[in-house]
Amino acid sequence: MSSNTIKIPFKVSARTAKLIGLENFSTEEGAIIELVKNTYDADANNCILIFDLKNKRVKVKNDDGVEIEIEKFDKENSCIYIIDNGIGMNDKIIQNQWMTIGTDNKLYEHTTAAGRVKTGAKGIGRFALNRLGMLTNMTSLPILLEEDMEKEVNGDNSKEIPNSNNIGFEWTVDWKDFDRKGAIVSDVEAVLSEKKNLNLKQEFSSRFSLYKKINEVFDRINFKSGTIIEITELNDEWNEDKLRKLFGNLEMLLPPEGQNDFGIDLFLLSDIEEFGTVKRAYYDDYDYKVKATYNYHNNKMLKIELSRNELDVDVLENRYAEVFEFNMMKNSPYRLEDFKKGTIEIDIPIDKLTSDKVDNDLLERVGQFDFTFYFLKNTISDDKEEDDLKKYPYKSIDSAARKSWLKKFGGIRIFRDDFRIRPYGEKGDDWLRLGERQAQNPGGVGQRSGGYKIRPNQIAGTIKISRIHNASFQDKSGREGIIENEEFELFKNILLDIISFFEKDRNVVMYNLSQLYSIRNEEAEKLRKAKEEAEKIRKQKEEKEKNNARTEPQTQSKNKSSDQKGYSESEERMAEGIFILEKDNEKKDDELMLLRSLASIGLIISSFAHEVRSLRARLIPRTTFLVNELKNYLNEEELAKNIDKDDNPFYMIDLMREEDVKLKHWLDYSLSTLKIDKRERKNLDFSQYFENFKANWSKALEQRNINLELKKLDTNEHVIRAFEVNMDSIFNNLLSNSINAHYGYNKEEKKIEISWQKKGEDIEIIFSDNGRGLDKKYKDNPEEIFNLNESSKTDSKGNKIGTGLGLYIVKSIIEEYNNSSISIIKIDNGVTFKIIFKTRK
Repeated sequence: MSSNTIKIPFKVSARTAKLIGLENFSTEEGAIIELVKNTYDADANNCILIFDLKNKRVKVKNDDGVEIEIEKFDKENSCIYIIDNGIGMNDKIIQNQWMTIGTDNKLYEHTTAAGRVKTGAKGIGRFALNRLGMLTNMTSLPILLEEDMEKEVNGDNSKEIPNSNNIGFEWTVDWKDFDRKGAIVSDVEAVLSEKKNLNLKQEFSSRFSLYKKINEVFDRINFKSGTIIEITELNDEWNEDKLRKLFGNLEMLLPPEGQNDFGIDLFLLSDIEEFGTVKRAYYDDYDYKVKATYNYHNNKMLKIELSRNELDVDVLENRYAEVFEFNMMKNSPYRLEDFKKGTIEIDIPIDKLTSDKVDNDLLERVGQFDFTFYFLKNTISDDKEEDDLKKYPYKSIDSAARKSWLKKFGGIRIFRDDFRIRPYGEKGDDWLRLGERQAQNPGGVGQRSGGYKIRPNQIAGTIKISRIHNASFQDKSGREGIIENEEFELFKNILLDIISFFEKDRNVVMYNLSQLYSIRNEEAEKLRKAKEEAEKIRKQKEEKEKNNARTEPQTQSKNKSSDQKGYSESEERMAEGIFILEKDNEKKDDELMLLRSLASIGLIISSFAHEVRSLRARLIPRTTFLVNELKNYLNEEELAKNIDKDDNPFYMIDLMREEDVKLKHWLDYSLSTLKIDKRERKNLDFSQYFENFKANWSKALEQRNINLELKKLDTNEHVIRAFEVNMDSIFNNLLSNSINAHYGYNKEEKKIEISWQKKGEDIEIIFSDNGRGLDKKYKDNPEEIFNLNESSKTDSKGNKIGTGLGLYIVKSIIEEYNNSSISIIKIDNGVTFKIIFKTRK
């Protein structure tokens, strides 16, 4: 080496190191989830997230240039807490691992002291703190301390000792220091100090003493060690919508079963009842459950447990027993005894699923995995064929609950060491392309053998892999998914083959039941003829009764003896029974109308859900906070002795609290029921109905500065025979849409107008508003707004939030009334509907 040659070290600017870390957390939600994973790696049994979000009043100018005060999120004074009861960190760990950017500790030490496989490996998770806020304060109580020993020949040595004196450590960093001009990583320093006799529960109680629900969680947790992280000067504007999304993603963060030693709680201090314990996505109302386990070293066998829950086995045995005489249903696993067992277990050599061309080394690199998925129909009738419910003895299901659960937890998700890898299965992510498979084979489950494919909106599943056993599945650089290498491609094909195993099983069962129905189909023709015969019997009986009423008794006897064709009393009773069944079906139709009305009420409530929720949350705590504040200045006992009770502010607050409780109950329950008389068909006078309608909505409209005008255009009666609950469904939906159309639309006078008049035998109702009108996408075909699931209502980010049910319900109900109709006659600068009700003669 030349005398002028020297070795020089690399330097990393502090800002660059920070940016490298931040690139891994593109969203504030991702940063929170990373910190939750860190608590898991610390062997915590509980992780508690607390959001203390503040607002401040600021002055702004509105569109008219007038200065007004509004509430705005206060980033500087808001705070996020992440609390866990893990093993904590001592000073040596903080200095040598926590303060080392890109530490390789988790890369080489895969498991924790409790045997958990660590979720991270890059060593940059602490930058999640910077992603959330500019200041971080961490207090940690370690379960072990490190005691320095004397220096030995091989270097420094230390040993771990129990932390019997509860010595804790406080670590503080200002992330803005990383942005100092010219600073390198080694220039940036954090502050570390020792805290003696640290009691974590006392730390909690001093900060959250007013929140009973939080303290109940603290009381049931053992905090002999753990960590509190406090993040301030937040970078993002948090609100309840963001927290609901975070809460939902935390529910999906952990697998639904098998990992029960780690729990998460989330609290919002300004609305303590809104959130709470994060529940797992467990569900037992499924049609099929398939659990597949594969281990390359276990003779390359794929173990499959298949549980059938779609069909009523008792009905299958008693009314469909002939199906088990068909050739395909005579052998396992399709015999009746297989259905009675509920779950069947099958071992399949993996080479029966994969191609012979698949390399064994490649298959070994895939590694072991577990795949559990559920099949859930969205509706009880899956094929949507005529007489589908007669073909298959389905069990009854709660369709609404299933749709709601699938919307939240549907899709196939991947979990590595019990933590979810995004974005698989998220927001309809069909990464296995099940939709394409189904589009190529759109046939129903019973149409032909071998043609059935599952739809992507009918499946919810979890795949479990591990850093240890699936080393070939590496994360992409942004931590959003797994690198698409050849091992992962083979893995996806194996998963599709497992799904195909389920599809074949369901297809075989349903195809044979469909074949049985075809053989029995002559029974449907018999039923039709039976109805015709019942109608003949009824007409003959009515004619006979009329004739008997007009003739003398002697003639009645003579006519009776001369009847060419007579029916017995038992035949007449059977005919009457058929008509009784038809009346029962009409009652069920009435029940459907009630369900529509209930759905409409849900839509109305959802329009004001945020305001009602905020009001309800503030009602009870506000008097408690007021009393606590008064006690800082007044002695309640002394005050009660010296002034009249009616002049005592504490007594006044008690009265306020009683009224608040009543109001809260009213908000909770007032809209949850329907009046019984609204479910009876009666003569409905629109003039009186609209007066009552206006009175019911007056307060809500007054708060929004909207004027509702009623105009009766003639002196005629405007009466139809109708269910009042149906009229509520129609006009509540129309009014709710008009209120939304006025929101944020600046007009000097916000107006909704309802006019009505008699035109011939019809009643014409014009419903109009001067809101923003229909969305421009409906300009060429405005009638599309009446279609099911059609909505233009979106949030501030363009996400669709409307249900698409309101106007569909309106049109469906109107058309049920003797071919009445609704049409749109104006779509700009407001919208105008014309409703024609045909009056019954």
